[in-house]
Order: sequence, then C-alpha cells, then structure tokens
Amino acid sequence: MKIDNLNKKIKNNREKFEKLQRDEKLEVSSKSKEKRRKRARNLIMLGALFEIEKLDKENGKALLGFLHENKEIFFKNRDKYFEIGESILEKRKNLKTQENNEVGKEEIKELLELVNIFKSKNQDLGVYIQEKFKKKLFQDLTINEVKIVKDYIKNL
Repeated sequence: MKIDNLNKKIKNNREKFEKLQRDEKLEVSSKSKEKRRKRARNLIMLGALFEIEKLDKENGKALLGFLHENKEIFFKNRDKYFEIGESILEKRKNLKTQENNEVGKEEIKELLELVNIFKSKNQDLGVYIQEKFKKKLFQDLTINEVKIVKDYIKNL
C-alpha cells in the first residue's frame, strides 16, 4: 500500500516535472523567436538604409571593407551622422507626404490638356482614372496618381 502511494507520488511528480520542462522549452523557444524577429527587423531596416543611399546593389565585400576602414571615423562623429541621417529621413517623409497630397490648379490644368491626348489615342481619361484609382474628379487625385497618368500616356 505504501509502495503504491509512493509510486503514484513519483508518477505525479514526474508528470509535473515533464510539464515544467515542456513549459520551459516553450518559453525559451518563444524568447528565441522574439530575438530572431527583432534581428530580422533590424536587418531589414539596415537594408532599407542602404537602398535609400543606392548602395543595395553594391558588392557586399566592398561595402564591408569600406565600413571596416571607416568605423573609427563613424564612432568619433556619430552625433553628426545621426543628425544627417535624421535630416535625410525627414526629407523623404515630407516628400512622400507631398506626393500623396491632392492635386492643385496646375496639375488640373495638365490633366485637362491630357484629355485631348487621350482622345487622340481613342481613350477616355475619365474612364481610365475611374478604373485605375476609383475616383471621379481630377481634384480627388494625388500628385503621385497624376504622375502615374502621365507615365501611362508616355507608354501609349
């Protein structure tokens, strides 16, 4: 009887221990996954910075050599480079915001001129805008969408 009770306790404790081990593995796995996610995000952001400066197509070995040779300069002037980088990113942000702004009077005049070009090509600018952008009025277009219309006409 005592042995049966001891065996049950041993079995219960073993099951609890195995559950704790599984839980610990899950927690370690979760932490590891989070670390990998953060690392991947950081690498993507660094890659985007190289893309902004049009260095993403450069040879990796050459870039590594350049970074290696210039890292001391970077560390000495980190604050200066931070300000430059911040300025570049702010300009890009403002440019993107500007590109998404609605068109003004000049763009509407351009679009009105484009109507005739579309007609000469047996196309309807209004229909194209409705189908492409789901908009009915020229003033509802963004500057970026006007650029798309112009590019489309160039390729007609």
